[in-house]
Formats: sequence, structure tokens, C-alpha cells
Amino acid sequence: MSEKINWVKVMEDNRDAIEEAIKLAKEETFNTMQGWHVDIEINENGEVWTSELFSHGSHSMSSHKGETFIVCRVNSWEIELDESEDIKHEEVLYPEFLAQKDDDDGYENASEFMQAKYPDILQEWVDNARDFEIREFDASELLDNAIEEQRTYHQFD
Repeated sequence: MSEKINWVKVMEDNRDAIEEAIKLAKEETFNTMQGWHVDIEINENGEVWTSELFSHGSHSMSSHKGETFIVCRVNSWEIELDESEDIKHEEVLYPEFLAQKDDDDGYENASEFMQAKYPDILQEWVDNARDFEIREFDASELLDNAIEEQRTYHQFD
């Protein structure tokens, strides 16, 4: 019978590599299909990697067989802008938006206005918000939660 692997110790010993993989997975899962995810996996030797993008309920064959351990999962995500607020900070665009609203063929909301007239600026807003979200994402918190969950799960072994 093979010896049981102490996954908590393996995760703690490879914290830096796991946190880097979590950050990479956060980038990889932006604007992917809703409900899909990337797993952060580790083997007993401490090798860490991100899985391919999986649909809900799916995971790798190696984790299914118990050869690797899924440290955590990073779910798909997207940016939800509030264009009606964001446009208020634009010195040129906001007055133009307000002025065109009174026209019969004007755009009703800031989102439609930006998509039709300034898609490059709208994309810049999305890119900036995405970059901020990735930069501020706390990979260590996700890892700490995974370690604590594993400790709790095995406290009665």
C-alpha cells in the first residue's frame, strides 16, 4: 500500500509556484464561457501547472486517478462596466453624450453610445478594468483557503 501524500505540506512547500499559477489562471479565464474554469494542479513532487479550460464538473484524468491534486479552481469571469458612470469622467465624451440624447436618433444609454461611436475607448475601459482586477486579485487568499480546507477535511484522519 502506498503512503498517503500530505497535500497540505506539498502546497505549503510550493506556495510561490502555486500563487503564480493562480495569477496565470486568472488571466486565462477572463471572458471565457460562463461556468468554465481552470484548475491549479500539483503532483507529489511539487510540480505545479494550470489545467486546460474545463466545463462545469470536469477535471483532469490525473486528478481523477489521484495522481495529482487540484489545489483550487479559478472560474471564468468578465468585466461589468457601468458606462453611465464611467462616461461622466470623460471631459469631451460626456457633454457629447448628453447633447445627442435629445436628438430623435440619439442613443438612449451610455453603453450604446460608446459601442457605436467610441468602441476603441470602450475597449480601453474594459482592458484597464481587467488589468486592475488581475493586479488586485489575491492569489495568496485563494491558496490559504485551499490549504485550510484541506486541513479541515483531514483533521480526523
